[in-house]
Order: sequence, then structure tokens, then C-alpha cells
Amino acid sequence: MGNTPDAPETLAVLFADICDSTRLYHDLGDSVAHNLAAQCLKVIADVTTRNGGTVIKTIGDGSMVTFPNVFQAYRSAINIQEELRDGPLRLKIGLHIGPVIRADADVYGDTVNVAARVLARSGPGEVLMSGACAERLRPEERATVRLLDTTTVKGRPESLEIYSYIGDATNVTIIVPSAKREAGVALVLMHRGNEVHLETSGAPLLMGREASCGLVIESELASRRHATIEVQRTSFVLTDHSSNGTFVVPDQSGIAQFLRREAVHLAGSGVISVGMAADQNVDNLIRYRHEGRRASDRA
Repeated sequence: MGNTPDAPETLAVLFADICDSTRLYHDLGDSVAHNLAAQCLKVIADVTTRNGGTVIKTIGDGSMVTFPNVFQAYRSAINIQEELRDGPLRLKIGLHIGPVIRADADVYGDTVNVAARVLARSGPGEVLMSGACAERLRPEERATVRLLDTTTVKGRPESLEIYSYIGDATNVTIIVPSAKREAGVALVLMHRGNEVHLETSGAPLLMGREASCGLVIESELASRRHATIEVQRTSFVLTDHSSNGTFVVPDQSGIAQFLRREAVHLAGSGVISVGMAADQNVDNLIRYRHEGRRASDRA
């Protein structure tokens, strides 16, 4: 029989999981893949310990850890992704905070279940968190996350807001001043006669079927919040959040790249197709291109 559960306490729960580990074992072999996964789990454990957290357990090729507060969890999530950024593995992270019960060196409760649901929405290299986490961040940290989606969770009457970490805008401004950002390069998107300009200094652009999106895509194959285009350092990056996926076809190569919960840098020019291959979606394509700042903006 197990020990009697402790009284509930509020903790931030972080799940981290290696992306596409099945393919990793197939492509690299069991021994190499296992060693890489072990190194990744060690990074998670080391960063967790440095930031005052506790590794509760490893689950397959991932970890579940807890922290006394959101700030420690937030900082750890970013540190983990930064340490793994240039490595061979991609990690996804999900955070939630709320009451948990400790028992038998484990934690239980609805908070754990919600954190797992947030993780399930995350993609390679992403840090996602619940609205409960985002609202507890300090102002300077809150400016680094954006609302990604509002979704329902089975068994919960209220909707769950999911926020995405998009980077520290203050640091980006200091490191890459606007005068050095390729002379004010903008990404131009054209869709069914509409034209949208996304500047390097602008906010992320959400594309999808929902009317509140910056670029509305009226297609049954588009998710309500299908994909996001945001600036990372000096590049425009498209991240798919959808069920049906997104196709990106650069003009230079003509080779289609299929994204499902993944990200790609949008270089040069090309087309974006939501939910189906571009050659099957001629009437609903999104064409993109890079261009310098418009004359009207420079005036």
C-alpha cells in the first residue's frame, strides 16, 4: 500500500518530450538514439535542478518536472530549449500551474492532466503554457508570450487558453537593431486579392479560419488557428498548429515541405497551402515574398 497523499499544494508542472523519437531510433539505431535521448534527459534534469525544480519521473523519451512557481518553470523551459537548439534532437514543452497532490514520490491531479494536454499541442522547439501560467508572469516576461489558441478540455467546463513563447522582444531589439534588419525587410502575403505586410518589428501573424486571425482562410481544411508567422532573430518563421498540416513550396527549389506541428523559415518567395498539396489547392493558395520597406513607410 502506498503512503497517504499529502495535502494539495500549488506547483508548476512542466512536461518535456523528444519529438519524433520513433523515427530517431529507426534512422540512427537503438544505441545511438538511446545515448542522444539520455543526453537530452540529462539537460532537462540539470536545468531543472539549477532553477530549483524537481524531476518527478521520466516517461519514455520525456520528463515530468515540477517547480514552486511559474517563473522558475518559465526560465527552465527557455533554458532547456536554448541548450538543445543546435543539437540533433528537437524538444517540445508544455506548462501548467495549479493544485497537485504528492504521493509515493509522484504528483497527481487535474493540473498534471492539463499540463499534458498543453504538451500535446506543442511542436518541435516550442514552449507552450496555459493561460494560468501566462497571467502569473511578470510584465517583462508576459511580453514574450502570445495567445496561440483557446480550446476545450474534456471534463472541464471552461475553455483552456494556450500561450506560446515567442522570444524576448527587448533582447531582440538590443541585439538586432531595426537599422540592421536587412533595411526593413517585410514579408508580403497575398491571398485571394488581399495583401498583408508583416514587418520584422511587428507582432506575429495568425492564419486560420477564425475571423479574428490576421489572415483569414476560408477553407474547410483550415483550422480555426491554423499557423503562425513570427520573427525569430532576422527570419520569418511559419509554425503549423493544425490538424491537416501546411505545405510550403519555395520558388527557388520547387520542392514542397509538409509541416504538421513543425516550423520552417520562409526564405525568398513561394506559396503556402493549408490542408492539402499546393497543386490541388490552386484557388486558395497564399503567395509569399520578401521585399524592402515600402516607399510610403520610409517617407
